[in-house]
Amino acid sequence: MAPSKTSVSLLMAVAVVLAVAAMSSSPATAQLTHDNCAKDKKVTVQNLCTHDVTLTLEPLANSPHLFNGTAYTLHPHSHAEFPVCWFTGRLHVAGAATAEFHVGVDGGCFYLASNTRQPGQNVPVIVSPHGAPLLGECPAVGCPVEGRCSVSQVPSGRCRNVQEIKVIYCSPRV
Repeated sequence: MAPSKTSVSLLMAVAVVLAVAAMSSSPATAQLTHDNCAKDKKVTVQNLCTHDVTLTLEPLANSPHLFNGTAYTLHPHSHAEFPVCWFTGRLHVAGAATAEFHVGVDGGCFYLASNTRQPGQNVPVIVSPHGAPLLGECPAVGCPVEGRCSVSQVPSGRCRNVQEIKVIYCSPRV
């Protein structure tokens, strides 16, 4: 028995619905449609040094880039804001500890930076989360110019509701 036109049309409609559902559940599409992507999350990088700071980026886990090109230069006492829905990666600056961080679609994050002055590290760096209100354990990590160094990392799941990660070079205090 040959299938009727109605049966074929119904099968095609179901196939289209299933294909659309599969596409909408993929991670890339979820990133674009997740409610928290509308909350203006951002990564802010500040240069409080008295010299230029050149950032190089190492995105991880298929993360989008924060800026175009391979490097971004911040002049003394300036900052740059990079809007994100999510980001995972590392920022490198000559003479500074690597700042690694992840801001999730859901506002959860992890971040790390060395909390000890290493030989050759003459550019102190602090990584600090911001949100209203932050939930969980969300201390700044790294070393300021003055004062004590703080914890080296905040593991995933301990800091939530993050709307901004600040990476500050030559911060005068925590």
